[in-house]
Amino acid sequence: MSYLFLLLLLFLLFSINKIKSECPPTTKSIEHLINNGHIPGIAIIVTNRKEILYQQAIGYHSPKQSQLVNISSSIFPLGSISKTFIALSIMQMVELNQINLDKNINEYLLPLMKINHPDYPNTTITIRHLLSHTSGIGPNFIEELKHYSFGDHFIQTNLGDVLEKYLNDKSSWLPISPGNITLYSNIGATLAAFIVERVSGISFEKYVQTNILKPLNIDENKGSYRINHFKEDPNNLIDHFIYNISWLETYQQMVPQLNISQADNISNWLYIPLFGSSVYPSGFLRMSTYSLCLYIQSFLNHFPDLLYNSSSIDEMLRILPQESYMNVSDLKFGLIWNWKIQNGRRLIGHDGSLPGIANSIRINEKRNLAVMILTNGDITRDDKQAKYVQQIINQLLDQLFDCFDLPLNKSSFHNYSISIIIFSLFIYLFY
Repeated sequence: MSYLFLLLLLFLLFSINKIKSECPPTTKSIEHLINNGHIPGIAIIVTNRKEILYQQAIGYHSPKQSQLVNISSSIFPLGSISKTFIALSIMQMVELNQINLDKNINEYLLPLMKINHPDYPNTTITIRHLLSHTSGIGPNFIEELKHYSFGDHFIQTNLGDVLEKYLNDKSSWLPISPGNITLYSNIGATLAAFIVERVSGISFEKYVQTNILKPLNIDENKGSYRINHFKEDPNNLIDHFIYNISWLETYQQMVPQLNISQADNISNWLYIPLFGSSVYPSGFLRMSTYSLCLYIQSFLNHFPDLLYNSSSIDEMLRILPQESYMNVSDLKFGLIWNWKIQNGRRLIGHDGSLPGIANSIRINEKRNLAVMILTNGDITRDDKQAKYVQQIINQLLDQLFDCFDLPLNKSSFHNYSISIIIFSLFIYLFY
């Protein structure tokens, strides 16, 4: 009888350890995914409001496998996750009564410039329209690709001039009135950042450094729009590589100014030298996964060091009635932050992608758990490989939320363990 009881206890321990080993995903399972997806490296953090619950840094800064990804020191371009800093900047100014979300943007732009929809000149465009992607500003990909530039060239351009040139082109506008039709716009978000410049009297990058990053104890060599700010250890910067040499000519034609080439001694990879953009606020803030975690933990706690009122973050996340232009997206936008249904969960967050970069932040509806995934994979191409990279990121997001955000799972695990113990005691006492 005692032997039977011992065997049952051993079975219990084995079962518990087996469940634990499968959740969260193991290093080996993540390595398998990123290798199959041709993602050189990945950094992951799961955090609640107080502490990091899980972190992994796997792979390398480049397919050359010369430098390991590190949670604290590897510096990733955030891509469009950078736009969330625009929304926060605007809300800081709303709290100070310097900006009204629903006033005509020209109140902040005049006399420097005046922006109206060319087909609907009498319809007001507001900052809320800019941040919720409902301004009627459309994609002009030929012009947007010209904004990419080598290194820190963006500091030599004037943000207002770049925006005015783009918006004076009628083809940069959708054939719809500003209002409640959404279409994602890098330029619309950047125009909101320019309004921050106009009202504050300083550059947007300086505003973010002073009013957001510094209070979070992220100095300019840990978080910045400028590549040069990381010059003390430039090897910490994540490199841009794209798998599939057949795309070389296409990329060279699209962005000839970036000098994209075949990677040295790596037959099937493209290499892109470090680059920025003249519309930098929308996609080119760089920082480590750990620094990003400090920002997201502050978000989970209602930005206590950055906003005066918790209602301000609620305003950022509030969804007004909207529909997607030609049904191109299932996202619902607050002020930059967007909501999506994924694997049955309602999640808030933002994704970010650049050539050779694919990132995602997702936060549960209760706003007490966040998952951050930063990678040097690529999803900018329209092919199976790029779609597979996105599938890998989504799969990891789902797995991590399954592990850390389902009380039912934890309850089931607990009840499972208790059941085995009770059953074992029953056998021991009455067998």
